[in-house]
Amino acid sequence: MASDQTQVIAGRDLRVYTAPNLSTNAFPLDTVDWGSAWGTPYVDAGFTRDGLRFRMNVQRQDVNVDQVVDPILRIATRRDLNMTTALAQINADNLSAATGQGTVNTIAPTTTVRGHTDYDVSGTITDVFITAGFDIRNPGDLEAVRIVGWKGLVTADVEMQFNVTDAARIAFDVALLPDTGLNGNINPARVARFRDVIAHT
Repeated sequence: MASDQTQVIAGRDLRVYTAPNLSTNAFPLDTVDWGSAWGTPYVDAGFTRDGLRFRMNVQRQDVNVDQVVDPILRIATRRDLNMTTALAQINADNLSAATGQGTVNTIAPTTTVRGHTDYDVSGTITDVFITAGFDIRNPGDLEAVRIVGWKGLVTADVEMQFNVTDAARIAFDVALLPDTGLNGNINPARVARFRDVIAHT
């Protein structure tokens, strides 16, 4: 592969999107510029801290036979895919997205009465699946590099720390699972997609 500086990515142009896990969720079109809203049902989570991380790990079991020193097969036994960041905007919606638990309710303010937004956690633990998206602007060609995990289960240990010297943050760690859609109508099951958008000529 030839050296290509346009494929070296660094910088602050990062966005995180979340959406409820729906079989109708689609990858943003190439006509959507970096930094533009992805549209319904995706919600921009705002500022982040410490970058975005996409991790995939495949574990394998060696199969050995008497006649050969090296394993003759390595069978896949587990695969882990995760999308991770820290959300720097402390609000009820981000808490709900990062924990996969609780409900958000808002009472709008009026001209004379303050409003509020509540994030309520109940005694029931449920599995709430989300779609997570990373939108990164490549400084080399100024186009988007995008990653979408279609069906994620939040696994982060969420702890908020408020202090003088640094922004508070909400840990966001989504474990990706195969998404077969409603009634298994997505075949084969989708897990994640990475796309490097190419500038028009």
